[in-house]
Amino acid sequence: MTSIFTHDDEDIANEEYLAGESPADNNDDSAPLVDLRNVTRSVVLADDQQLHILRGVDLQIRVGDHTAIVGRSGCGKSTLLNILGLLDVPSSGQMLFDGTPVERLRSNTRAKLRGSSIGFVFQQFNLLPGRTALENVVTPLLYAGRKEFWRRNTLGMEILDRVGLAARAGTQPHMLSGGEQQRVAIARALVRRPRLILADEPTGALDVETGQAVMDLLDTIATESGAALVTITHDLNVAARARTRYRLDAGVLSSSDGMPVNDVLMGVSA
Repeated sequence: MTSIFTHDDEDIANEEYLAGESPADNNDDSAPLVDLRNVTRSVVLADDQQLHILRGVDLQIRVGDHTAIVGRSGCGKSTLLNILGLLDVPSSGQMLFDGTPVERLRSNTRAKLRGSSIGFVFQQFNLLPGRTALENVVTPLLYAGRKEFWRRNTLGMEILDRVGLAARAGTQPHMLSGGEQQRVAIARALVRRPRLILADEPTGALDVETGQAVMDLLDTIATESGAALVTITHDLNVAARARTRYRLDAGVLSSSDGMPVNDVLMGVSA
């Protein structure tokens, strides 16, 4: 992708971010934390044909929002998650995080922003085998500032206690139930107090009852912390918990607010 900004523009953006300033800082509490504007994502296939994954996506997420994005497999949910999580950048269009155009940031600056401001919860937990629950939770703090680094075990125990697993801090993942493993994963996602939580099919590997308990916990902690929560799912029961709902079909994002939840996937391409 060719940047529309000069190297000087990019240097200024990186310096402003690293100094704790936003180029678009207007002290407006109502401004979106995440703002996608006509975002597309495409890749070139082996035969030089373009595969269009996201098409003209517009999305605003504010602090404290709980948003669900619903779609079938292959609709572009993972690609959208990667862009929201600063793991990828749009092919065209613009994404702003707290007013800063993400495409103006170098990859290492985006990584710093991702580590400090975004927490990820995955379907398959992605816990490190051979490490205790506490060691898994504090992993993000190994890359944090000096103060958080030296307090990592204290911070890790605090969040494990919050998710009800302080007594299991010394237990390795294979000795934990699926619900306990997901609670460890949630604790890991929240240990740096992120402003945005991205949950990718967070109940997909759990039974219905355990999944409901995990979503209750995730909802509660996100609300208490004031973080924005975005849930990527094909489960309509999970989507129904969100205050704002969208559906993604063949790379096109549309609002489903006001639509009965059982109708959200109707008409969506299989």
